[in-house]
Amino acid sequence: MRFRRFTWVVSVLASASLACGGDESTDVPYSPDFDAGLDAETDTVLPDVVHESGVEEASPDAPVEDTGGPSGPLGFIGSPCEGVAECDFDEAVCLTESDGFPAGHCSMPCDNTCPDRDGHPTTFCIEATEIAAPMPEGACVSRCDMGLFPETGCRPGYGCVLLPRANESETQTYACVPGRPSELTPCHLELAARGVSFEPAYIADQSPDTHPNLTCHVEEPVYVHSPLHGVTLASSGGTETPRVLASCAMAHALTDTIDDVAPLGVVTLRHMGTFNCRVIAGTDSLSRHAFGDAIDIAGFELSDGSLYTLVDDWEHDTDSPQTAAGAFLYEAAHRWYDAWIWTIILTPNYNVDHDDHFHVDLTPESHFVEFHGGHFIGPAPYAD
Repeated sequence: MRFRRFTWVVSVLASASLACGGDESTDVPYSPDFDAGLDAETDTVLPDVVHESGVEEASPDAPVEDTGGPSGPLGFIGSPCEGVAECDFDEAVCLTESDGFPAGHCSMPCDNTCPDRDGHPTTFCIEATEIAAPMPEGACVSRCDMGLFPETGCRPGYGCVLLPRANESETQTYACVPGRPSELTPCHLELAARGVSFEPAYIADQSPDTHPNLTCHVEEPVYVHSPLHGVTLASSGGTETPRVLASCAMAHALTDTIDDVAPLGVVTLRHMGTFNCRVIAGTDSLSRHAFGDAIDIAGFELSDGSLYTLVDDWEHDTDSPQTAAGAFLYEAAHRWYDAWIWTIILTPNYNVDHDDHFHVDLTPESHFVEFHGGHFIGPAPYAD
C-alpha cells in the first residue's frame, strides 16, 4: 500500500489551536450530498441542514449505457458527434470538428445551468464566448471527470480548465473545453494516477457566521467519488454518499486509509462529514474541517456482514481490546499514526464529544500519539 511521508515536526501548540476538539454535538458536519451540501443548481454552499441522500438505482430493464471508448459515453452533453442526430436530448446542438471541436461536441444553449444524465460527466454552463459557440448566452459542456477519463479528466482534444458559470461569474468549476491546456495540478494528476475517481472543484473562500474575520479555505478541492478503490463511502447511518468534498491532500490520505483497511475485509467506510466552515467549539480557532482536510470516521462495514462502529465497539480505558471489533478499531488508529496517514487522530478516549467517531486530519507541523495511562490514543494533551 502507498503511504505518504511528511517531514513536519511536532507542535502541540499548533495541534491545540487547529484540531477538531470541542463540543461537536452542536455542529452539523458538511459534505456535498451528505449532511450539508451544495445546491445542485448553483454550486453554492447551502445552510447547515441535515439530510441524507443516496444514488438512484437504475431500473433492471434500463439499457446499458454506451461508454463510447476513449471518447467517453455517447449521446449527451460533452459527447462526440458528427451531427445533431447523435446528441440524444432536447435542444441539442452538435458543435462539429470543422468548428474547432475535436470529434465534435454535443451541447445545448443555456443561461445558467444544464441538465445531467446518469453515466455521463456532470455538466456546466459556461459563457458561449469561451468556446466560440454560436449561442446567445451560454453553452453546456461537461465537467472534468477523472473516473471516466483517468489521465486528463476530459476526452482527447479537450483541456480541463477552471471556468466561471454563465451569468454567475463567482461560481467556478473545472470543465472540458477544446484547444486549451489542462490546468490540473500535480496533486490532481497523482490522485488520478492512483485510480481515484474524482472531480477537481473550486470552493470560494468563506467565513464562519460567528467569526467573519476568519477565512475557510480548501486547497485544491476535489469531489471524491464513491466507491473509492472498491470501498463505499457512506453516512454514519449507512446511506451511500456519492461524493465527498476534500482538499487534494486529504483525498490522498483518505485513499491511504481505504488502502489500509480494504485488505482486512472492509467494504464500506462510514463517516460523519468532511468540510465544514466553522471554528472549534468554545474557541476562536478554525477547525481543520474548515480547510477540507479532516473527516470524522464513524465505523466500517466488512464483507462478512460485520459492522464495527466507534460508538458501539470502541473499548475505553484499555490498551488491550478484547473484542475483534475493538481490536480492529484500536489497531487501525495505530497503523494510521505509524504510517503518517493523518497527523491528528482523536479517538473516543479524547472526550465525550468524540464518543462516536475518529476525528482525523492533516494539521501541519503535528504528528504524535499521546498515551494517557497506557490506553489513550490521540494528539491532544491539552484540555478543551
